[in-house]
Order: sequence, then C-alpha cells, then structure tokens
Amino acid sequence: MTTVATDTLLQLIETPVGPFQACWTERGLYSFEFVRGRSKSSKASSAQDLPPSALKLEQAVQDYFETGEFSWDLRQLDWQGVSAFQQKVLRHCFRIKPACTMTYGELADKVGSPGAARAVGGAMAKNRWPLLIPCHRVVGSNGKMTGYSGVGGIDTKQKLLALETKLTG
Repeated sequence: MTTVATDTLLQLIETPVGPFQACWTERGLYSFEFVRGRSKSSKASSAQDLPPSALKLEQAVQDYFETGEFSWDLRQLDWQGVSAFQQKVLRHCFRIKPACTMTYGELADKVGSPGAARAVGGAMAKNRWPLLIPCHRVVGSNGKMTGYSGVGGIDTKQKLLALETKLTG
C-alpha cells in the first residue's frame, strides 16, 4: 500500500475481488488500492469525516461491478508524487474502454513516447488507483497477460477483463 505523509482519511470498500482502501487528502483521492493480507487499517475514518466524494467513490465501485464501467473525474485525484510522464500514461490508460486492451507499446505511442513500453510498464506498476485507472487493460506486445500488481496478480487481471466482457458485451 502507498503511504503518504500528510493528514489522511481512510475508507475501506469491499468488492468482489477483495477489499480496497481509499486514502483521501485535502487535495483529493490519493490512492485506491487493494488491501493486502490482513493489513486492513484499524484507523478507518468515520463516515461523517470522509469527504463527499467518498460516497461517489462507493457508488462508482458498485457501478463498475454492475456495468463494467468506472465513472470518475480525474480532477478529484491527488496527483502529488506522480511524475508528468506517469500522469500522461495514467490519463491515457483511463480512456481505454472496458473489455478492451492495449499493449504497453501502443500506450507508449499514444503518449508520444514510441519505444518506451518499459517506462509505461513502470508507470502501470506505480498506479495508485488500479480499478479506477484500469491498468488491467494493458497487456504485453503479443496480447499476453503480463504483470499486475493487484492482489491475485494476473489471475485478477483476467477476472476483471472477463467481468467487463460479460457486462459490456
């Protein structure tokens, strides 16, 4: 899980692929990541302390698992600590349609960095919002499922793509 030095509010959201923890700062949603093992935070903030966007996040997660689409305004993210290149990659990844895939190389081309597939992979690995910014839709050059830092690894990546195909197909 990503750590942040500023004051934060924590929100736990249960999903069909496991629990996620949202970390909110005064700037917005700092991270929304899989909870690993038994590391669920005992410091979860009370509902009344969370920002209004917290309810919107819960609804967006529920909608994703019902429709395959995650609707969110990227301006509500706290981008601190994310490089300009990573932001560009993540913003383009956000645009990949549900149940569709793009290779790391294709994504590198989209952001104006042909030949930077490995750098795109690095940006995906540092994605603090794995359901919201769908890095599971990015695959290897031959279409093969490669790397997924979420709990369950490639198996979870395949399950999310299968769910999207079922719901949007």
